[in-house]
Amino acid sequence: MIKLNRFDKAKKAVQRLLGAHNTLTNKTALLLNSFDGSPVKSLPDAVLEIKDISKLPELIKILNSFDIPFVPRAAATNHDGGAIAIKGGAVLNLNHLDKIEQINTEEKYAVVQCGAVNGNLQKALEKYGFFYAPDPASKEFSTVGGNAALGAGGPKTLKYGATSANLLKAEFILPNGEVLLLDKNAPGPDLLRLLVRSEGTLGLTSRLWVKIKPKNPYKKTILAFFPDLQSTMLCVKDIISAGIIPSALEAMDGANLKAAQTGIEAEALLIIELDGKKGELAEQSEKALKFCADRKAFSIKSANNDEEAKALWQSRLSAAAALASLGTGLISLDCAVSRTDLPQIITKISAIFAKYGLKAGVVFHAGDGNLHPNIAFNEGNLYELSQIKKAIKEIHEAVCLCGGTISAEHGIGVEKRATMAMMFDGGTLSCFKKIKQALDPKNLANPDKILPIASASKKTLTPPERVQPLIEAVKKANAGKTTLNVCGLNTKIKLKGKNLLSLKNLDKIIEVDKTNYTLTAEPGINVKVLAKELEKENLFLPFAPGKGSLGGEFCAKTAAELKDYVTALDIILPDGSFIRYGGKYVKNTAGYDLTALFSGSRGVYGIVTSLTIRLLPYKPKAAKPLPFAPWRPNEVERKLKTALDANNILNSFYFEEVPDEN
Repeated sequence: MIKLNRFDKAKKAVQRLLGAHNTLTNKTALLLNSFDGSPVKSLPDAVLEIKDISKLPELIKILNSFDIPFVPRAAATNHDGGAIAIKGGAVLNLNHLDKIEQINTEEKYAVVQCGAVNGNLQKALEKYGFFYAPDPASKEFSTVGGNAALGAGGPKTLKYGATSANLLKAEFILPNGEVLLLDKNAPGPDLLRLLVRSEGTLGLTSRLWVKIKPKNPYKKTILAFFPDLQSTMLCVKDIISAGIIPSALEAMDGANLKAAQTGIEAEALLIIELDGKKGELAEQSEKALKFCADRKAFSIKSANNDEEAKALWQSRLSAAAALASLGTGLISLDCAVSRTDLPQIITKISAIFAKYGLKAGVVFHAGDGNLHPNIAFNEGNLYELSQIKKAIKEIHEAVCLCGGTISAEHGIGVEKRATMAMMFDGGTLSCFKKIKQALDPKNLANPDKILPIASASKKTLTPPERVQPLIEAVKKANAGKTTLNVCGLNTKIKLKGKNLLSLKNLDKIIEVDKTNYTLTAEPGINVKVLAKELEKENLFLPFAPGKGSLGGEFCAKTAAELKDYVTALDIILPDGSFIRYGGKYVKNTAGYDLTALFSGSRGVYGIVTSLTIRLLPYKPKAAKPLPFAPWRPNEVERKLKTALDANNILNSFYFEEVPDEN
C-alpha cells in the first residue's frame, strides 16, 4: 500500500496563505529540519516558512481543519528533540519572526517576536544601558520564544529569575488557531506561564512582552579553585547566608577543568559575579573573598574591569566546547536538586561516568542547584552510544531518588518523556494528560512530547494524615455530585453554608530549611504570623504579607511575585486524588507548570494542602499587592475546569454565577 503524504490535502490552502515559495516539501528542506540539538531525527512532511506574523493564526486554523500535526521551530538549539516532527506533519519555521518591536525604558519592558535572538535583544538593550536577565549559554543564537517555551534561565537565574519570571505578557495561539493575549497579573490562574512554557504542546507563542532592567553600573567577578565540591558548596552557603545574592554563581567539576586546560589541578571551580551599587559591591566582594579563603580555595582571582572579567569567565564558557572536542558530538543533560544535595549527586554522577568509561564532566549553577552533566560521544560508535544510554538512565534515577527534577531549563521533549514516569506518580501524570487533552484534543500541537507514551509510573504517594479528612470530603462530594466551597481564613469572599470546606486548621509549618532557604507550610497559616516567626530566624518571605492565609495569598494571586518563589505544591484534585508537584529546587521545567495553574485559581481546580517557598536572607522591598479583582473564567479556563473537575465540585459558583467580590 502506498502511504500518501498527509500534508498533501492541506497543501493548496497553505500555499494560498503563505505562497508556494514558502511551502517546502523538497528533500533538502525536510532533511535540514529533521534534527535539532539532540540525537533525535525524523523527517517532517513539509516545512512552512513564516515571514508574516499576522498569518500564523490562520495557518494554525488550516492545519487544524485538516488534522495536520505542527511543530514550532526556530533556532532548534534544544537538547531533547522538542523541535522534531516525530509524527510527520508540518514544521513551522519561525526564524523570520525576529523583530524587536519596541523597547520601553520608561516602563521597563520590550516587545519581541518569538524568533528574536536573545543575544540580539541584549545588544539592542545595551545602547540604552539596559539588559534582559535570562542569558542561557546559547543566547547568541537561541530565541526568546524558544527560551520561554522551555523555561530557559542561565547564570543570572538566582538573582533575576528564569524566563518565566521575566515574562509580562504574551500573544499565544491555541491549537485551534484562537489567539489569546495573556497577562501575568490578570485575575485567575497564571495562563501566561502555563501555556507559554509548554514546549509548544499547548500552542505557540507569537509575540512576547519581557521585563528589562537598567544595568548596574558596578560589577565584580571572582574566580576561585577548590580542593573538593563540598568546600565549594559550603562557600556558596556562606555567601547566600550573608544576604548576598550574586548575579551569577557558576561552577564546574575537575573533569571539565581538565578538558578546558586551565592548567590548575582542582576538583571544582567557582565563579562569583556581583553587581550593584559601588559601596554595597565593595562590602559584598570583601565578604565573598573571605568566604572563599575560609573554605580553603587555593587560587583566587578577582577582576578589576570588563576585560579581566571576560577572561575569568572564559574557562566556564568554553567548558562544553572543550569537552565536545573529545568526540564528534555532545549530549547535555539538565537536572536540578537542592543546593545542599549538589556535592552528593555530582559524586554519584561522576561514579556513573567512570563505570561506563565516558568522556564527561559536570558544570552547574551552584546558586540554584541546576547541573548539566555533559557527555562527549562519537556518533559512529554504537557501543559507546549504548553505554551512554545506560548512564543517562542511571543519572536520572539518581536525581529522582535525591528528590530532584530531570529538567531545570532544557525541557522534556522526546528524550526525557519516558523518564517522567520515574519522576512523577500516576495521578500527577494523569493531571498533565488532562491538561493536554483539554486544550489540544486532536493532539496536533507538537505531539508526543513531554508525556510518556508507553511508560507507566511505579511511584506512589502517601498523603499526610492531616489531609486525609479533606480527601474523604472531596471524594464524598464527587460521588454525590455535591459542591464544596473551599476557603482559607475566608478573608476574600465571605463564603457561608453547609458546604463550606475551610482550611483554617491546616495551619502548621512543616519544615524550615535554613540551609536551602526554603519553607514548607500548610495553606491555612496566617501569613502575618508566619512572617513574624520566620523573622526570628532572620528568614524572610519574598513578599510583603497581606491579609489572610498563605494559601489564600497564593490561590487569590494577591501577593505580587509569590508564584515565582513557590517551588512545590501538594494538591487534592477534584476527584480526590492526591498529587505532588516540584521540590526544594529553584528551577523545574518537567511537565506542565502546576504552580502556574494553581496560582490565582481560587480553589476551582483543586485544593492546595502545602506549599514550598524559597525564602530570602534579607527583608525585601515591599511590593505593591495585587487587587483581589473579579474573575470571569475564559474559554480556556472553562475547558481546564471540565477536564479536571467534570462535576464542577470545587468552588462551582465561579462557573455558574460570579459572586460579589467587593
